Amino acid sequence: MALFKNGYDSHQHSLEVLNLLYGYDSFLDNLKVIADMGCGRGYDAQWWAQLTTRDEEPVPHNYLVYAVDQNIKEIDESVLADNKNIIALEGNFEERVIPRQVDLMWAHDSLQYARNPLKCLATWKSTLNTNGMLVLSVPQTTYIEKSRLVIRNHSHQYYSYNILNLMYMLAVSGFDCRDAYFYRKEGTPWLYAGVYASDKEPLPAHATWYDLARSEEHTSELPVT
Repeated sequence: MALFKNGYDSHQHSLEVLNLLYGYDSFLDNLKVIADMGCGRGYDAQWWAQLTTRDEEPVPHNYLVYAVDQNIKEIDESVLADNKNIIALEGNFEERVIPRQVDLMWAHDSLQYARNPLKCLATWKSTLNTNGMLVLSVPQTTYIEKSRLVIRNHSHQYYSYNILNLMYMLAVSGFDCRDAYFYRKEGTPWLYAGVYASDKEPLPAHATWYDLARSEEHTSELPVT
């Protein structure tokens, strides 16, 4: 959470994407189990746990929400007290801690803290149902802000990300990067991705773009850039 003053600021940033997802009724209706990876204070997990339909008389979705973090003591006590459908789990990203498959995995401002991002993404992919969605937001360490080059790296961040290497890591880890959403927010460090877990096994870390293209059923073009 180094880019934000506190958990509330982090959640306000999350709402930029969460509020967009709220507009996709049929998509949300098909979800049952959500995982918030790197939940911090737990406010994003609470958003999911309390989500209702957009009907004239809103109906709770009643998602089961796993709030995963290396230190679950940081979760706001009121979040767990007021939301019985949130289950807090302590663990790192490289090892699987969720005991069941999930339909949607939410990872806001967290992937950059993974010590082994390829193992992390492979674990996340194995935790998702086939065609389950990973929605992540990750900051770049180098970006342009107001025509100035900004280079910023916070403690416990061991890898740098750009839109191309993020796409590569996701594809190697078994996510479908053809039918996917990638976005770089200009003037900020933020990269966004929405990808589906395919039924394919992760490829070796040394796989090339050619290997990725060959692993697809249709090999007429490389993954979307």
